[in-house]
Amino acid sequence: MQGPFEFQKQIFDCVVGGVSALDTQRLNITSEDQARSFVSAYGYELSNETDRDQLWATHRRAVSMIQEHLLEVGESMPGELTDPQKLQSIERLLMIASYRDEGKNDQVSRDLQRWSCAILRVMHVYVHLRNDLFSAFSDEIQNQILKPIQDNIVADPAIGSITLGKSSAASPIRLHKFEVKPFKTTASSVIKLLARPERVALTLLDKLGVRFVTKSVYDSFRVIRFLNENHIISYPHNIPDQSANTLYPINIFQEAMKELEAKYGSEPPDSGEVEAYLQRRLERAKERAEYVEKANEFSGKEYRFLKFITRKLITVQIGSADNVRDFRFFYPFEIQVMDYTTYVNNLSGPMAHDEYKRRQTLKARDRVLGEIVKSTLKPEPS
Repeated sequence: MQGPFEFQKQIFDCVVGGVSALDTQRLNITSEDQARSFVSAYGYELSNETDRDQLWATHRRAVSMIQEHLLEVGESMPGELTDPQKLQSIERLLMIASYRDEGKNDQVSRDLQRWSCAILRVMHVYVHLRNDLFSAFSDEIQNQILKPIQDNIVADPAIGSITLGKSSAASPIRLHKFEVKPFKTTASSVIKLLARPERVALTLLDKLGVRFVTKSVYDSFRVIRFLNENHIISYPHNIPDQSANTLYPINIFQEAMKELEAKYGSEPPDSGEVEAYLQRRLERAKERAEYVEKANEFSGKEYRFLKFITRKLITVQIGSADNVRDFRFFYPFEIQVMDYTTYVNNLSGPMAHDEYKRRQTLKARDRVLGEIVKSTLKPEPS
C-alpha cells in the first residue's frame, strides 16, 4: 500500500510528463502478483497459455534483435535473461527490471536490472508492431494502395522506357525509375521506433511507400499533379506535418509556371528548356525560396526530394462466413518524388541509405543499451 504522498515518478513522467515508457530506467514491481497485474493491464493474461506463449515468443525476438543488430563484436547478453529455462518466467523478468540496489553495491544485480529493461524495451515495440492494422490486413492494404498507382505505370521493354500514364493519356510522364519501397522488415521498424522517442507504432507512417524518379524537376511536380488529377490520391487525406519539399521551392515554381504560360500558352517548349528556365529563375530569386524542411537527424542535410504522407481509406471484410461485414479504416503511405540528378546525388556520401541506417541503429543502441554500455560494455582502458 502506497503512502498518501507517494507518487511513483516513472508513472507520472510517462502519463503527464511526456516521457516515453522506453526511456524509463526501472519498473516498480516487487512480487509475482504485481507482475501479473501489470501484464494484465498491459493487455495479456499470464494465466492464459496463448498469451504466455506470445510473450515468450516476443522475448525471443527481442533477444535476437538485440544480439543481431545492437550489440557489437565481442559483446554478449547475460544467459540468465536470454535463456527461458534460466529466466523461468515473464514475471521474474519484470521483477529483475525493478531491482533497487539500496546500498548493497551488488554490481551483478544492477547489470541484470539494466539488461532486463533493455529486453523489455524491445519487447514493448514488438508487441505494438504485432498488433497494428498492417499486421492483420497487410495484403488488403498493399493491394488497395499500390494497385491504382501500379496500374498507371507503363513499361515499354522494346525501348526500355517507363511512363506514368497510359499511352492514351494526353502527356504521359517519362520516368527514369519507379520503385515500391521495400517493405520494412520488423527489425527495421523496431530500430526506427527505438531511435525516435516521439514515435510509436501508430505513427510509423512509412511502412508502405513508392518512389518516382523523373527526368527533370518539372516532371517531378507533374507527377504530383497527375496523381491528384487522376484521383489516384486524394490531397485532403494528406498529413500536413509530414510533407517535405527540399527539391525546388514551390513559390518560385508557381511563379515560373505563370511566366511560361504567358510566354508559350498551351504549347510548351521541350523539357530541357523548361528545366533550364527553372534553374535560372531560382538563381535570380533564391533569397525568396520557400522550402519545406522536416528535420530528420538521420538524413544528410543535402538529401533532396518531394515527400508527403497521404492516407487511403481501406475496406476489408471481417466476420464469420454467415455474417461478413465491411471494416473500414485509413492507412498511411509515403510518396517520394525526385529528378534523376538529385536521385544520384542522394545515393552518395552522407545521404546514402546505408549511412542513414547506421546512424539510426547507433541511436537505437544508445537508447536501449545506454546505461549498460556505460557500465558493462565500456572497454577497459589499456
